[in-house]
Formats: sequence, structure tokens, C-alpha cells
Amino acid sequence: MAMKLSEELINLLRNDPVFREEARRQILTDELLTLPERFERLTRVVEQLAAGQQRQSEQIERLIATQERHSEQLERLTAAQIRLEEAQARTEQALQAQIRRMDQLIVAQAHMDEALRELLDWQRGTDGRWKGEQYEREIVRSAPMLFNGGQGGTTDQPWVQQRLTDLLSPILADGVERLQENPFLADLIWWKGDQVAVVEVSLQVNGYDVERAAQRARVLRRVGLQVVPIVIGKEWANDESRDVAQQDHVEWKVGSDISSGFIAFRRIPHASGPT
Repeated sequence: MAMKLSEELINLLRNDPVFREEARRQILTDELLTLPERFERLTRVVEQLAAGQQRQSEQIERLIATQERHSEQLERLTAAQIRLEEAQARTEQALQAQIRRMDQLIVAQAHMDEALRELLDWQRGTDGRWKGEQYEREIVRSAPMLFNGGQGGTTDQPWVQQRLTDLLSPILADGVERLQENPFLADLIWWKGDQVAVVEVSLQVNGYDVERAAQRARVLRRVGLQVVPIVIGKEWANDESRDVAQQDHVEWKVGSDISSGFIAFRRIPHASGPT
């Protein structure tokens, strides 16, 4: 009887869904009944977590790949930066060498310019001295015409030196303190009548020319001579030089500018003879 009942229950459970469901509700608790659904939800959650984990893994792999690319780019940039710095260092070294060469060239050019200036100054000085000497020789040769007669010459002529020596014999023992006071260094001495002209000749007449003529004239006056200091040139060095000549009572013939004293000296009768 019990065996038969068991077989019937088994058949009902196998073949009758309603009975089977009712038996399941009677036998199983609510928690057990919901286990399949909970297991299914858990399975879905696990699947979702697994999918999320997969996506995270893929993202991590992509990040790692990106990081590797960035690392490679950084290495390339670092290498390029190093090459750039090396090239810049070489360029700076070359530039410094070029600057040093340029400085040397500038110094050499400065030396050449200085040497050229010195050469030009020497040439101008030599040319100026030559022109001045030539002009002085022209004045000496034309002195009879310039002074309208009389006689005289440069102080290196023996007869002029002798005449000056005789005239200055009272004071020769005393000598002169400064060269500009020495009548023997005048450019030209010219006698006319009872007067003597002590002459300084220069292309450009300046204050020093005027001063020399005035001081040498004072020395000659010490022995009782009537002296006319004169400067002769092509032009005044400046307006002040002419003012100095007026103040020191020095006569002049500078270009076409002729003083009244120079004209008066020319008018002295040359037939009177020198003293």
C-alpha cells in the first residue's frame, strides 16, 4: 500500500504541474522558493560585474598602451631635446668663436685705423711743413717787393747772423730765457731806413706766431733798435689771432688783410740805408 502511494505521488509530481507546484510550495520555504530567482539575479550581477571587469581590463590595457605610447613619445622628445641642446651648445660655441674672431678683427681694424690716422697725420704734417717751408721761401725771395726795398734775409744767412751778433753784443752774454724770445730763430730779418722788421711767416697765422714776433722784437729793442714785429701768412688761424696782433702792436700782411703799420714800413724810404 505504501509502495503504491509513493508511486502515485511520483507520477503526480512528474505529470501534474499543478500538483507539483503545490507540493513545492508546501515542502519548500519562501526563501528556498526564491533561490532560483535570486540565483538568476546573482548570475546577472556576476555577469555584469564580469563584463564591467572586462571593460575595466580593456580600459586598463588601453591606458597602458597609451602610457607606453606616451612614454615612447616622451623618450623621443627627450632624445630630440638632448640633440637640440647639443646642437645649441655647438652653435653657441661656434658663435662665441665667431665673436672672438670678430673682436680680434675689430681690434686689428682699430689698430689699422689708428696707424692710418697716424700716417695721415704725419703726411698732413709733412705736407703742411713742406708747404709752409715753400711758402716761407717764396716770402723771403719776394721780400724786396713786399717791403718796397731794403735788405735782409733768413737768420741762417751768415751776414744776417753776423749783423745780429754785432747789434746784440751788449746782451749776448745774458742770453734769452725762452726760444720764442731768440731773434736768431726768426723767419726773416729785414732792415729799411733806421728800422728793422722781425718777421714770422706761416700759412695760417695764429697767436703763437704773433707772440714770437712780439717777444723777439722786445729783445731787439733792448739794444736800442727801432723794431717793427710783423707776421705774414695766407690766412688767419682764427679771429682771436688778429685781435692778439692788435693788442701786442704786431703788424701783419695776412692774405689781403694788411695793417697800417705794415703799410707805413713799406713807405720808409729805402735809400736812407739801415742803421
